[in-house]
Amino acid sequence: MKVSKQSLFDSISIGLFTLIYSIVMSGFSLWMGASAFVAVAYFFGVGFPKDQVWNIIASFATGIVWGLIAYSLLQLPGMDQTWPTAIILGIMTFLAIILQGSIMKFTIVPAWFVSWGTFMLIVSNVKFDSMPLFMVQLFATMLLGVFLIGYGSDALNKVLYRFFPEDKKISEVKLDEIDELGDIED
Repeated sequence: MKVSKQSLFDSISIGLFTLIYSIVMSGFSLWMGASAFVAVAYFFGVGFPKDQVWNIIASFATGIVWGLIAYSLLQLPGMDQTWPTAIILGIMTFLAIILQGSIMKFTIVPAWFVSWGTFMLIVSNVKFDSMPLFMVQLFATMLLGVFLIGYGSDALNKVLYRFFPEDKKISEVKLDEIDELGDIED
């Protein structure tokens, strides 16, 4: 099995910073650690756009607030049924896209929806005592995902490339040079 240098360095960097994140997460009792992986997976998935990191972070925060609104609406009597839930989520999706296209151009809808969905997934399955604390912890774990795992692994990757630079590319062999080599015997 042959592994490219980029894949090797990425796996070392991301693996090491995931380990570091796991230790930090345990130390601060951040029990929703998977949300960091969701956040950094989104960030890596869109190409690690450092010039848009604050837009993505703002979108994550907006999605968490959007999740609180949706959750609060769904707690009203009769709203936890299929049709009311579908209508609420449909209207909120519509509004999010309208808001992003008009007065909230700094946000990025997919990042907004990633954190909204993460929020809804957690509150639908886990009981907790303090909504404000939950929201702060969720946002903190998403930030740790982007900055600790994402930027940390990127920095280590650069160090690895500095110590082990890319090999110079082998110049292309022209067809006439191949003819000069003659036939290859088996």
